[in-house]
Amino acid sequence: MNGLTDRLQMIADEIKQGETMADIGTDHGFLPLYLWENGISPSVIMCDISEPSLAKAKAAAGAYQFGRELDFRAGDGLKILKAGEVDAIVIAGMGGLLIRDILAADMEKTCSFRKYILQPRNNAAHLRYWLVSKRFEITKNQLVREGKFICEVITALSPKSSENGDMGFTDTLPSPDDPCWDLPKDIIPLQPDLARDYAAVKLGIEEKILEGMHRSSNVTDCALRRVERRIDYFRSYGYEI
Repeated sequence: MNGLTDRLQMIADEIKQGETMADIGTDHGFLPLYLWENGISPSVIMCDISEPSLAKAKAAAGAYQFGRELDFRAGDGLKILKAGEVDAIVIAGMGGLLIRDILAADMEKTCSFRKYILQPRNNAAHLRYWLVSKRFEITKNQLVREGKFICEVITALSPKSSENGDMGFTDTLPSPDDPCWDLPKDIIPLQPDLARDYAAVKLGIEEKILEGMHRSSNVTDCALRRVERRIDYFRSYGYEI
């Protein structure tokens, strides 16, 4: 098969040599096929709730689909996997709230898998907050361009694979609407240019929200201060980089 997009390559790079993996919502199956063909993952499971989508993965696999190392399964989320069946789970291209719900559906099974690579299309902040509140350890936050969008990739270890899962917060977590969940500080040294661009995107969104609030007669001072704090955060983030 041809090479991966930058987004999928970033996800692939989070899978270590010898790790088995399952791709939830695999669609064409490009990522797991790449990992298997390049000898990175000795076995892969391609999962999709849609039979037609799974057929795309089978078509992409061609003759390989008959090998014992490739497994195709139609079903919902993690339900079609056995507990601890693979080392790593990839869930990419879904909304952050949907990813959260997939993980929350059966926490015992979710925690039986060691590592997660998650690429939410939206609501990444809510997903990060949920992960940390459930004591997952977020080991890496990354950004990658895909066309006109900047995508977020989150790598996390399950609570049973991590001694602490609180991103350094000990007693209490920042509130769910704290902007640190939208744009974690660890992205600055890792990807300064993309972080600056993403901070600008977030800043623009918050400034439009503030403009709308000023035109409204039914906005509390607390709500205004919340948005102003977010604007200050994203603005200073850009200056710090």
